[in-house]
Amino acid sequence: MSAGVGAAVGAAILYNLAVVVQKYEAEQTRAHGVRIVLALARRPVWLLGIALQMAGFGLHVFAFTRAPVMIVQAIIGAGIVCVVAFAWVVLHEIPGRQEIAGIALSVTGVVLLVLTIGEEAGIEPVSWVALAVSVAVLGSVVATAIGASRAHGRRGGGTGVAVGLAAGVAFGSSDTMNRLMGAWLSPNGGWQPPFLMGVTAAVLLFCFGFVGFVTTQNALKVHRANRVVPSIQVPNMLVPVVMATVLYGQPLPDGALATVTRLVGLALVVFGIVVLASSERVAATFAEDELEAVGELEEQP
Repeated sequence: MSAGVGAAVGAAILYNLAVVVQKYEAEQTRAHGVRIVLALARRPVWLLGIALQMAGFGLHVFAFTRAPVMIVQAIIGAGIVCVVAFAWVVLHEIPGRQEIAGIALSVTGVVLLVLTIGEEAGIEPVSWVALAVSVAVLGSVVATAIGASRAHGRRGGGTGVAVGLAAGVAFGSSDTMNRLMGAWLSPNGGWQPPFLMGVTAAVLLFCFGFVGFVTTQNALKVHRANRVVPSIQVPNMLVPVVMATVLYGQPLPDGALATVTRLVGLALVVFGIVVLASSERVAATFAEDELEAVGELEEQP
């Protein structure tokens, strides 16, 4: 269990470092839509960000096989604290009151969650019907959010919340498939999905992740990061937590006190993420000049 927690912490650090690197490179290109990926693929520093992200992904898969989904996702979500740490160490930017409050909330929430760790890291047998229904529902939510964001954009409105939700749910769906693939590759003494279901989970993981990735790159290029980032981080954390119970049968801890403690811890992590991601200083790390990016995009034919 401690190895799973440690792997989740490592994944959170690598994921957030990768986001900072990728965002910096995304601001240097005028491409948008799916073409932004082709343009960024020619940039070595952006590829370094991808390598960091893949290393984090490997730790993420391992963490799921050793610790409960709720604990792992909370640690991954609270990893936004690393953005403040990077700015402090590298840029010598001392955290302000809002950043300190966000860090305190997130860290306190994670500590409470870790204190409630039980033996619910396993996974119950999943049927093809349950998997199909879950994927259909999650895919519909992503498509609806993308459609809403485009409709707002055509009307000249939109704050980036809808497109952020689309990316967050897509990433959360990818993490949900990550848990199923992890059970296939490393059952850890529990139920192991059949070969075809394991391959399906891997394909869905990539598809949802790709949609979330492209949506995020374009969202951060156009909209304010302190709107987009919390909209991504919260559903990215909560979707796998919900699906762990609905699809994989991971229970809440035994006892009313442990259950309440875990729910309070989860709520603190969510509030901490929102407070941190809404900070102008943290947002600037993800998008140093959103207005310039918007101007560049509007100048394109």
